[in-house]
Amino acid sequence: MAAMKKLERLLDLVALLLETERPLTRHEIRGALPPGAYAEDDESFRRTFERDKDELRKLGLPIVLEAVAGWESSGSGYRIHRSAMEADLPALDPEELASLALASAMVGFDEAAPDVPIWMLGGTGVAADLDRARPVAEVPGDSIVRDLMRAVTGGLVVSFVYKGERRVVEPHRLVFTRGHWQLSGRDRKRLAGRQYRCDRFESGVDVGDERIEPPEVPIEVREDHAWQFGDAEAEPFRILVDERHVTWLTGFLPSAEVVERRDDGSIVVQELVREPDAFRSFLLTFLDGAEVLEPAWFRAETVAWLEALA
Repeated sequence: MAAMKKLERLLDLVALLLETERPLTRHEIRGALPPGAYAEDDESFRRTFERDKDELRKLGLPIVLEAVAGWESSGSGYRIHRSAMEADLPALDPEELASLALASAMVGFDEAAPDVPIWMLGGTGVAADLDRARPVAEVPGDSIVRDLMRAVTGGLVVSFVYKGERRVVEPHRLVFTRGHWQLSGRDRKRLAGRQYRCDRFESGVDVGDERIEPPEVPIEVREDHAWQFGDAEAEPFRILVDERHVTWLTGFLPSAEVVERRDDGSIVVQELVREPDAFRSFLLTFLDGAEVLEPAWFRAETVAWLEALA
């Protein structure tokens, strides 16, 4: 997970430097990236940023240092000129261009030979080029992922067993995020959008011959937490969080609503939950630093579960 966090930070950094219309100072970059991308401590941030910058340049990404008009302290900032990246590429938005440039240099696929086309983007295919292009991250892939890739790109209806039930799905997106492949699409039985984690499939994927029209508004893969997925209706859960965990929790769960702040520094937060077992596993990471308040049935079940372990 630490490697994926770094990869996501690098993708965000490349996208930002491609999109900016002027050079950005180091501190502007930290402020523009998602919370937690870089440390708040200036020295830790500086060291990490310098390493990221050096790694990206070694991968061939043309990060340039230019004067920042009107900036009196450092006088310079960073950016990537799109013209240096897109000469032979179709029109891509900054995030697409960043993903392609970085992924082609950094990511390998399980069981993929080093002479597959994505590797050829970085060299001639001779031994020296292949050694220089070894990936720093491995994206897992298997027959399920390959079949889903074919279905998504071809607009073919698929079926598979998920949570004990045969699902028939019009596939819209297949995305590798948070360490797992996720499929989003329209579930034909429920007539609604759904998302499926591919490592939880209980069968192979049957790719049919029926084609669907490209959706006007595709169902995107959400980067939600495990307890926010499922077919059940979302229910509000409230937990009391000790003061020592408040800063981390509010950064990790921006979707959670702070409904009460207490005099001792603790807070009560409300989170929508579809998978109670997954949410309970999350709460256990706080040890004695969190308490279930609502709903009453979940509090009672959690107490009984803990007592059974004692």
